[in-house]
Amino acid sequence: MNGYLLDTHVWLWATRNAVEEVSSEFFVDLDGWNAEQLVHLSPFSCWEVSLLEDKGQIVLQHSPEVIWETYLRVGYKVAPLTPQVLIEANRLPGDIHRDPADRILAATAREYDFTLVTRDKALLQYAKQGHIKARMP
Repeated sequence: MNGYLLDTHVWLWATRNAVEEVSSEFFVDLDGWNAEQLVHLSPFSCWEVSLLEDKGQIVLQHSPEVIWETYLRVGYKVAPLTPQVLIEANRLPGDIHRDPADRILAATAREYDFTLVTRDKALLQYAKQGHIKARMP
């Protein structure tokens, strides 16, 4: 399976059309990837969004459930969050920090050969080590 896995913050930027946070080409790329059914979201990102909202760190116009369902209706795919992905998140090779959400996204990208779209410096550095494919939004 090839495609693109959006990091949670990138997905949030997409929901807000946050052009100030991404490259000028990102939304054009995203539309093209979506037309080819290549955009994936991890269910763990939905959990992370609801956690951030519950903590008051973000304010959403709609509930996480509504946002999730909206993006699935426009063609985004659910990246399978399997026991294998969860186990591999604990066995990742190389040097990666202990943040569980980042580890699950990295393991998902490895398992399904996705390119992780992120601005997270640690994940981009992990990609430079050759363990995942990643790109900036």
